[in-house]
Amino acid sequence: MGMDVNLTGYTGIRERKAENRKDRAAAEAQRAVGPQTVEERKKAYEDVGIHADKITCDFSPGSQEFMSWVAERKAEQAAEQAKLEAENPWSPFDYRGDLSKNEPTQYLVFSKFLYDKGVFHDMDDEQAGKMEDMLRNITAGMDSIRGPLDAGRWNNSMSHEAAKLDLISSVNALNYFADTFVPEGVRDSFKDLIKEYENYNSRIAADHKNGMDWYSESMKDISAPNATGVSADVRQSQERTKAYQQIGRVTHTDEEEKWLQEDYQALFDKLMKKEDSVENIFDSLKNLFVNYASGGSKNNMVLDLLNVNNAGSISRMFQYWSDLF
Repeated sequence: MGMDVNLTGYTGIRERKAENRKDRAAAEAQRAVGPQTVEERKKAYEDVGIHADKITCDFSPGSQEFMSWVAERKAEQAAEQAKLEAENPWSPFDYRGDLSKNEPTQYLVFSKFLYDKGVFHDMDDEQAGKMEDMLRNITAGMDSIRGPLDAGRWNNSMSHEAAKLDLISSVNALNYFADTFVPEGVRDSFKDLIKEYENYNSRIAADHKNGMDWYSESMKDISAPNATGVSADVRQSQERTKAYQQIGRVTHTDEEEKWLQEDYQALFDKLMKKEDSVENIFDSLKNLFVNYASGGSKNNMVLDLLNVNNAGSISRMFQYWSDLF
């Protein structure tokens, strides 16, 4: 389901509120010094040589033919665009702003929706900014893995398994945000936007891999290093390489993947009902995550590598859930 959220010129609620204050001040200043009545405005135009009752436009046959061609070409382009949109449904979450800035932008879709619905209207800057910050933090993980190539993404630390967890975590967090902070009259529409967010990012998360993922997979079919009579440092390096190879060989069935998603969701349901603390829920999520990514390994080197590689992603999810409460 696509939703029409136009982000053109929208840079966030703090900036928009500041711009509105400037616009109101400018309008008030203009009213104080500018022409007020229709007659005064007409006189102001006439003073600079513009007479509304004397404007005429004549087009030559050549110009008319050119304009007809332009109209036909626009119709053809519209048909081509319609075909492309049918083949590749547009999503408001495609918007990336100025790519050179490498900044999160998906939160702006939710912020603009709330702005257009008047949710921010009676809030002061601090209240509105706090709500927008929550949206920014919740969606930042998915923002960080967007891009045609891993090398072109502004944050490539998130692993494949962490991306899948971040998606289900952020979707649940957005729904909790909706139930907690979004007025009932616009909540259903906001949740439709969350579904669009989930659909858009599920394709990205499914294909994403970070450096550790690529390295582990590339090493899995290489003979394990097994040099003897080496120093402790070399021996530890060999064990680390074997651990990467073990991680790269882990595979899962579709049924196991389904069970994992169900287990994740059960924990988030428990979290949203406040049946346990954020700390305890995330300890359980981390254990479930590492056990799955390691294939149930008890190898300490494997477990350490996975914990270290995914600590930042887990910590970020933990933080935005803590902020929601």
